[in-house]
Amino acid sequence: MMNVAHDTLAFERVFDATPADLFQAYADRRVRERWSAPSPSTEVRIDEGDFRTGGKERGRCGAKGDLRWSTRTYYHLVVPDALISFTEELREGDQLLTIALVTLEIAAEEKGVRLKLTDQVTSLVGAEAISGHREGYAKALDNLALALQPKPAAPV
Repeated sequence: MMNVAHDTLAFERVFDATPADLFQAYADRRVRERWSAPSPSTEVRIDEGDFRTGGKERGRCGAKGDLRWSTRTYYHLVVPDALISFTEELREGDQLLTIALVTLEIAAEEKGVRLKLTDQVTSLVGAEAISGHREGYAKALDNLALALQPKPAAPV
């Protein structure tokens, strides 16, 4: 019998950036690999990417040197500087672990950009995988805030 769990996770953050900056930090897969790894001991690799409405990505993640989980992402709607909506499958080998519908809403604020991230996740291996989504996104968004911090001007 499967150990099914599901939840809707909602995150909202305001970043010191523009909608274009935030969108680009997601669109550039090498930049996204850096900020989406939830800790210095983990790694995210996007092996194939087609970031557009109708596009697909394949990637791997896990502890550095042990990228045991694979991801398949299907982009349903990508609106530059405004919205990214996708489904993602997480697997270990042939075993499907989680399926998620994720939406990122991007909106300009008076002092920065607001990101609303909603993760509607179903785990086929129990509640621990839901906790992994919750903790992973929370830490990744902390990393994104650091990645979006304005760079100091170069001395003249």
